[in-house]
Amino acid sequence: MANDNVPRGLVPLNWPNMPVHAYRVSTAADIYLGQPVQSPAAGYVVGIGTMTGVTQCIGVAVGFAGTLKRGLATNDPFLDVSDLTPPTPASDTGDRYVFVADNPNQEFVAQEDTGGTALTLAEAGAAVDMLFRGAGANVVTGNDDTGWATSEIDASSVVTTTGAFLRLSRLHDVVNADGTENAVGDFGKWIVTILHHQNKGAPVLPIV
Repeated sequence: MANDNVPRGLVPLNWPNMPVHAYRVSTAADIYLGQPVQSPAAGYVVGIGTMTGVTQCIGVAVGFAGTLKRGLATNDPFLDVSDLTPPTPASDTGDRYVFVADNPNQEFVAQEDTGGTALTLAEAGAAVDMLFRGAGANVVTGNDDTGWATSEIDASSVVTTTGAFLRLSRLHDVVNADGTENAVGDFGKWIVTILHHQNKGAPVLPIV
């Protein structure tokens, strides 16, 4: 029996009863559901490709603009920049938005990858990075049909300092499609929080 292999980036817990806010988009790359985003300046947000170390993050993309997606292709479940004209804030028309789960205390579900040494229950409280599957660790990839990002926890990145992207909280209590319980190891699902949140002060050291 094995854990379900469903990479979806960061999936907010307690959906849909979570704080969500709309931000204007400034991007030169696609943004997928479950992908972390940051606000570098002027209230615009961009997708984060390199989810390592002390990377500031304002939350996770959970949706895009409403009726007709206001400039986004109506058949795309993700933000496809090939449909944006123009895609930069310098000539922005103000009609592109991403909805972000941006509460600094929001918990997320993330899937562990299969590289390196598997995580253990004893590592709850430690910090880890994320990586994208496929094209490369820091090359944004996603499922164009479902719209979900294909990022996962990098099991080989565990540190006991604040020098990583996420904090491991606990193993997720969920059942796999075959009826077995989620377990540590390949594709294990973990509850995590964003360690360096832009709406929060400096993080405290993980407890391990």
